[in-house]
Amino acid sequence: MTNGHPTCVQTKMSIKSPSCSDLQCPKDTLCQMVSGHPQCCPQGTQCQMVSGHPQCVHTKVSIKSPSCSDLQCPKDTSCQMTNGQPRCVHQPPSCDSVQCPKDTTCQMVNGWPRCVHTKVSIKSPSCSDLQCPKDTSCQMVSGHPRCVHTKVSIKSPSCCVLIKVAPRPLTCQDVQCPKDTTCRMTDGHPQCVQTKVSIKSPSCA
Repeated sequence: MTNGHPTCVQTKMSIKSPSCSDLQCPKDTLCQMVSGHPQCCPQGTQCQMVSGHPQCVHTKVSIKSPSCSDLQCPKDTSCQMTNGQPRCVHQPPSCDSVQCPKDTTCQMVNGWPRCVHTKVSIKSPSCSDLQCPKDTSCQMVSGHPRCVHTKVSIKSPSCCVLIKVAPRPLTCQDVQCPKDTTCRMTDGHPQCVQTKVSIKSPSCA
């Protein structure tokens, strides 16, 4: 009712805030909200307000720091970081790539590999290196082995001393008596005495 008369008026509608759901972006673009309004921007870009107008600008990509893993160096060179950048530099000479002949070994001389003769350790002479003839023996003389005649040790003469041995007293076991005698101890000495013959008494037999 308007001023007492029926009047058709527009109904009040709640105004919906714009969003990306209301905008259909073309292929390879994405919808982004800028200042409350949806905007279609290509992938890899971001919509930003520039001088009061929406613009699609490229997003900043985090740049990976360069390293030796990104560089493949040619033969006889190796990668080294110089001032934050990988560089291929020639490898310094070393004994790893040098093959020396027999009886020589590789050593670094003034920064360069050189094959030098191997120093042989000189063994000190000893009696084990010398074989002496009979009746001689090896002895070290002034640091050198020498064969010298073996000194025969002369035995000093010694006196023979009789050892007093107490004689064992004789017994009847040490004496062999003749027939018809028998041994008997008399005053501590064995004596052969005549055997007493028993006289047989006469009888009628």
